[in-house]
Amino acid sequence: MTFRTWMILVFIFYSVGVYAEENMRDLAKASLNELKVNHYAEHIALPFQEYLNIDDGKNNLQSILYLKPVVPFRVTQHYDLIIRTIFPAYERTPTYNAEHILNGKKINGWGDINPTFFIAPARFDKFIAGFGPSLSIPTSTNDQYIGTGKWSAGPELAVFYFSKNWVLGFLTDNLWSFAGDPNRPSVNAFQFQYQISYVSDDGWYISSNPSITANWKSPANQQWTVPFGGGAGRMLQWGHQPVNVGIFGYYNAVRPDQIGPNWQVQFVIEWLFKPVTIAKG
Repeated sequence: MTFRTWMILVFIFYSVGVYAEENMRDLAKASLNELKVNHYAEHIALPFQEYLNIDDGKNNLQSILYLKPVVPFRVTQHYDLIIRTIFPAYERTPTYNAEHILNGKKINGWGDINPTFFIAPARFDKFIAGFGPSLSIPTSTNDQYIGTGKWSAGPELAVFYFSKNWVLGFLTDNLWSFAGDPNRPSVNAFQFQYQISYVSDDGWYISSNPSITANWKSPANQQWTVPFGGGAGRMLQWGHQPVNVGIFGYYNAVRPDQIGPNWQVQFVIEWLFKPVTIAKG
């Protein structure tokens, strides 16, 4: 068991949160969407997501830990600013030679940080949309393999529909580089992430939330990664602290020939905190 895993376990057992009034179904619906809202409140979210990328034909296993905190702010009576930031940490990342062939080496390190600033309505009926700029900051410890070496920016849109037991929606963005290391390739990257989730009244859920990506700088037949799959989880109450745990599996039906995993397994644990100062009245 790695030091990082131990730290996560310690945080689980010693975390202290703010009591949330919503039931398990509503809390799960808030956790499953990227804006971290439901019909009753917005939430501060602290999710840890462990991705295991498996290339079974080449016996490779890459681990990526994502910390994706989400913090909402009330900016006017009618609108919120929701800031979501992605911090990736890579382990056992395989490296390639100039011909994009595996050379047997592996590296660890931090990736590029990606904050997004959504403007979203403070109140909604069934649909909610958040829109704003997304920024990729070249903070990687190795921009050849786990970073871009570029400053990039672009628009990001998140749209979600909520019913009693369903969360449906999508998140999409495209990033273009505008500054950074002149020796690194420019960035033109697309993402589309759809959400189909059914949540039971006691907080159990099944969900499919794959991230379809395209690198527009790659050759035409090597641009897309298209996964299919899903998983399940449950919203729990540890003391007064709501915590979401889940596991998911995806198969990359379309992927570049030389790089990218066949399979991905995701482990998710997320703490939700209800910020009293911005709760909807």
